Amino acid sequence: MKRKKLTVPAVARRTAAAVGGLLCAMAVAALAVTHDAGQVAAPPADGVRAVPVAAAETGLVCPAPAELQQPDVGDDEFSAAPVETTTELATAVLDAADDAEPSVTTLDGDRSAGLTGQLEAGDLAQVRAGELDGARMVRVTPSGGTYVTGTVASVTTEGDLRGMVAGPCAVPTVEHWLVGGGTSVGSSGRLVLQNPGRTPATVRLEAWGAAGPVVLGSQSLVVVPPGEQVVTMLEAVAPDQSRLALRVTAEGGRVGAYVQHHRIEGLVPAGADLVVGDGAPSRTTAVSGVVSTGEAVDDPHAPRLDLLAPGDTAGTARLSVLGPDGSVRLRGSEEVALEPGRLTTLPLGGLPEGSYTVVVDADVPVVAGAAVDRKGTAAEDAVIDDDPYDRAWLAGQAVPTEGIVADGAVAVPEHASYGVTLSGVPDERDPEQIGDVEGSTEVTLRGVGPDGDEAWTRTVDVPTGGTVELEWAELAELGDAVAVVAEQPADEPGVVWSVRIADTDDSLFSVLAPTAPLAAGGDVRVRRVDAVG
Repeated sequence: MKRKKLTVPAVARRTAAAVGGLLCAMAVAALAVTHDAGQVAAPPADGVRAVPVAAAETGLVCPAPAELQQPDVGDDEFSAAPVETTTELATAVLDAADDAEPSVTTLDGDRSAGLTGQLEAGDLAQVRAGELDGARMVRVTPSGGTYVTGTVASVTTEGDLRGMVAGPCAVPTVEHWLVGGGTSVGSSGRLVLQNPGRTPATVRLEAWGAAGPVVLGSQSLVVVPPGEQVVTMLEAVAPDQSRLALRVTAEGGRVGAYVQHHRIEGLVPAGADLVVGDGAPSRTTAVSGVVSTGEAVDDPHAPRLDLLAPGDTAGTARLSVLGPDGSVRLRGSEEVALEPGRLTTLPLGGLPEGSYTVVVDADVPVVAGAAVDRKGTAAEDAVIDDDPYDRAWLAGQAVPTEGIVADGAVAVPEHASYGVTLSGVPDERDPEQIGDVEGSTEVTLRGVGPDGDEAWTRTVDVPTGGTVELEWAELAELGDAVAVVAEQPADEPGVVWSVRIADTDDSLFSVLAPTAPLAAGGDVRVRRVDAVG
């Protein structure tokens, strides 16, 4: 076999690479300088150094206002959109460190130049709230453990889209897991993909239903142009699915993704909301904000939990239901068999009235979500006398192995009421012993006022193995707030929490999980590597 002869350019390239590697190593070594001039720190034994890296600008993508995909046709008396939809955005940015420089923050719109500019600054936070239909991005350069939260809420009081359709402004990523929605008769789902970057993003879709993986064919690939959003009707690509779980993966850029889902039962509205991103598959997942009104086990409007083990291995999940009076046992559902690639639904009927958190422990990675219905009242001039319902889709929160930290924030629309649900999650969750767990965690809640100042502070003692709910009436007495921030000591038992927002008459609602604080930069560990060729 002939040995390939290197040409002069090839030798030059290899020589340049070796010299470049040496120069990079020298540059890294030069970074190890102490604050005292002329003193160079000795290299650590393993050759690894920490190099400080400043935080870069982060853009949170906000959901678009809710809308019907199909134009309204037919008799006005049976109109799918008899009333207008009103949309509000609330956002708040505050820095965890008291001595931190204020984060640089702007609010950008897609077509309205009036939305571009700084947020309004107060003593505690920078805020913006109101009917800002064109807002699409909250851009932040964090300065010190910065809390950034935004919520877009669309309210429609009548018609097919009746409900509070709400979701968070979220950091775009290369992977999203969306658990919820469906495409069976009466259901519609709009998958919205948003690309805030400057290059096209190629998005791959995967779907699972009650019967297993859903074949999407050629429609599993979607190209999202830079600075634009693409809408895919799920009933066109995954028809007749009573329940769905989606995985969205992007190449070429980071994207935002959510599903706007609404459904009707005959001619009666049955709820609308956003299905937003779940954490990556995890062996422990918590779903906070499950509300029971005492529905029977077989009530079709009782809360439900959806579980998916997306891998190739079967497993078993164990449920811990944490309520106002401690742990509640779901007869027959303490342990659930998981078939790989098949979405499993567990009814949560039969729970006493109250708010709950469901913790799922599995021996294989899973994603989870829940659905909660709320009964409304038919309008006086309604053609059909049946009472409508609204539905909220709850996202699971992946629980890290080192424990749960409650730190995070949720923005509250200006004209919405809200309540906070907090649950203490025990480290050991054996169903036979969880009811005997003792202890509690003190969580500090802060309300950010419309002027950016602190509206109120409240310390909540959250029992380990139980759930505490702060109702709107109690919080309203403390003062108006456009955001709620929670903080807990790192050395105490973990807490998960959520915020339930509702319209003024409390019949339309949504449940929001907190957004974790952004990192403010930090150290990158580097090691010298000598490489030639």
